Amino acid sequence: MKNQILEILEEYLKIFPEEKERQHPFLEFLKDHDSNEIIDWNNFDGHVVASGFVYAKKEQLFLVLYHKDMKCFLYPGGHVNSDDKNPLEAARREVEEETGILDLEEVKISSSEFVPIDIDTHSIPYNERLNLKEHTHFDFRYLFTIDEIAKVHMDTDELSEYQWVNMEELKKNIGNQVVLDKMDRILNIK
Repeated sequence: MKNQILEILEEYLKIFPEEKERQHPFLEFLKDHDSNEIIDWNNFDGHVVASGFVYAKKEQLFLVLYHKDMKCFLYPGGHVNSDDKNPLEAARREVEEETGILDLEEVKISSSEFVPIDIDTHSIPYNERLNLKEHTHFDFRYLFTIDEIAKVHMDTDELSEYQWVNMEELKKNIGNQVVLDKMDRILNIK
């Protein structure tokens, strides 16, 4: 999977060349780790994860889930498994597992469907429930749309509630301006 991720990152940087410095830590991480290590939960240097923002077009609202361990509302996502063929497949699987929503349509920003709208590097604090040390996530963030708000069937092991929020609320909760600006431009929300 490492070679595929390097190809995705290369294509991503063609679309967002201004992010070369932002993606430098991820590139260095990839140089120092093999295919198995980059998705290993026990690699506390970090690992690749995949997520998906879910946008209901009719209502112009995003789905957020309350994550019990992180103690905040987040977009759905999680770890890439060894049987995932690529980060997009992992993101779709994670969104489906955490929400029960199956009719997801990916918003493509490239001729390659595997290029996410954003690749983010962020620190994950110690997880008491799973006894996982603080570590870094390299998050492949995709944008999925659905026609209208759908019934959510949450994975209650990690999640306790959900909300459908507008872009302004999302900005308050998620706080990552880079990806939110991209989604705002792509969706052209009024």
